[in-house]
Amino acid sequence: MGKLIKTICGLFFILCLSNKLYAGPQGLSNYPWNLQSMPVWCGPIEMVNEALEKENYEVFEIAFGRVAAIPEGEIAYAVMTYASKDIEGHIIRTMETPTQGEKCVLEVLFNYKVVETPKPKTN
Repeated sequence: MGKLIKTICGLFFILCLSNKLYAGPQGLSNYPWNLQSMPVWCGPIEMVNEALEKENYEVFEIAFGRVAAIPEGEIAYAVMTYASKDIEGHIIRTMETPTQGEKCVLEVLFNYKVVETPKPKTN
């Protein structure tokens, strides 16, 4: 946990002092991030989908990650968000790839609220 806090503080420091900030895929590669151990549950796609349906979750959002993290890249994975039909504001996010038979539960979150998506700046 201490390493995570130090990493977050370091990133905040970099963001505050940096003259050029880019919110795109090229900018994200400039940070000194490390791969972390995370509480992620993975299983066969069919089994995870059946469990989500049985536990009364419904998919309402999907986004795609692309090869090399560029908008024109081929689809590398999908992140899907499921809402609980039983608990207001409770969501689960999953990730799956088109070539692997595995689906992972990345996040189990509460108090979900939709905020306005920022519009891209025009020059």
